[in-house]
Amino acid sequence: MNTKIDNQKLAPPRLIPTLLAGFNTVANHIGLILFPLGLDLLIWFGPQLKLEKLLTPIYTQVFQAMIAYNNPDMQQLLETSQSEMGLILGRVNLTSSLSTFPIGIPSLLSSQGISKTPLGAPTIFEMPSIGLIVLITLLFIIIGLMLGSLYLSAIAYSTSNKTEKINLQMIVKKLVKGTGLSILLVIILLVLLIPVLFTISLFSLFSPVLSQIVLLISTFILIWLLIPLIFSPHGIFTKDMGILQSILHSIKVVRAYLPGTGMFLLAAILIAQGLDLLWVAAPTDSWLTLIGITGHAFIYTALIAASFIYYQKGCEWTEELLEKIKNIKKI
Repeated sequence: MNTKIDNQKLAPPRLIPTLLAGFNTVANHIGLILFPLGLDLLIWFGPQLKLEKLLTPIYTQVFQAMIAYNNPDMQQLLETSQSEMGLILGRVNLTSSLSTFPIGIPSLLSSQGISKTPLGAPTIFEMPSIGLIVLITLLFIIIGLMLGSLYLSAIAYSTSNKTEKINLQMIVKKLVKGTGLSILLVIILLVLLIPVLFTISLFSLFSPVLSQIVLLISTFILIWLLIPLIFSPHGIFTKDMGILQSILHSIKVVRAYLPGTGMFLLAAILIAQGLDLLWVAAPTDSWLTLIGITGHAFIYTALIAASFIYYQKGCEWTEELLEKIKNIKKI
């Protein structure tokens, strides 16, 4: 009786062919890069919505109060943090909130401080109130989720063998599920992060070195816990699954071949982050930045397409493997 699994048929998705398939998909559907390209052009040349003038007096007052009631070592740390906060706040542009997570469009310039463009200084609007900041941010997040759902739907359609056309009802359905998934994943992330941050803050009061060790260990634990959720959006946009069903299916696919998934994610991150160093090399007042945002749009879209291909092949392999194991148990 032959109970051996046919390894030739049961082959998990391979790294290089999957990445190449993602790049070929985008090369054949080049219009997909218009989503991230258009967003970066808006952030680059569009008006900037700034918070600096409104929030600087507030955080300065808070830091000064904290400095006054702490020991000299902590005071020095707080002064450094205050300076860093000023730099971060100067770079914040509310338009960047159009690039949402995890359902959203990737952006190269969303975290860049843009003080000059090839057309001159950008138009800057300082936000007059906290209420308006919250309102605009929520509006941009909703728009970002809608555009992100359309973007991922287009990529999922381009990487699948489906013949039916994308329609408005399908997009709205996936938008609702994608929004719900985004909220749920953010809640999960906060539930995991809050105790970690509290623990790190507690250890930092006794030893900065010890707090760094705790931070490193906590980071590895968080990555290990979050990797199984990496394909949660794929189930929604590829297989029209529900939110919880998509999360559970992502966990099943990742657990079935964790080393391969880890290698795929590591390769994708190294390619994306490594090339980002090249894309941001040109100053924002140079037209060479246009090459950077175009390259970024192509690479990130290709990697997302590769992730959809990897997920689909991983699903097929997992289902076939489970079926073979079930048949063997019956025998």
